[in-house]
Amino acid sequence: MRRLSGKVAIITGASSGIGRATAKLFAAEGAKVIVGARRTGELDELVAQIRAAGGEASALPGDVRSEDYAKALVALAVERYGRLDIGFNNAGTLGEGGPSTEVSEAGWNDAIAINLTGSFLGAKHQIAQMLKSGGGSVIFT
Repeated sequence: MRRLSGKVAIITGASSGIGRATAKLFAAEGAKVIVGARRTGELDELVAQIRAAGGEASALPGDVRSEDYAKALVALAVERYGRLDIGFNNAGTLGEGGPSTEVSEAGWNDAIAINLTGSFLGAKHQIAQMLKSGGGSVIFT
């Protein structure tokens, strides 16, 4: 039995690592997935792999720091698949490398915007949509 049959999921940070693996797993378990990240080529490759394995996937490249992007991911899920059940907010960065005494304020702000604000914006719009259809699950990594 495929545990996520009939579910629709948005997965950010899907171009590599945990996000990419999660997209493949969710699709293999029957979910229709919307994958998001900044790297278009990697997203296109991921969608092709999911479809080749018999899954359903669509990609929307963009930046999680943008509220318009968070809205667009939700809109795409509803437009393509009619609903949203799962938000897997995974996009993140380690930020500038090196000792904390050498990290710039701009580097700090960028990491906060991606890691925290991006997850907040995703959840804000995902939850609003899920409440329209009776609920769902929002996951932060």
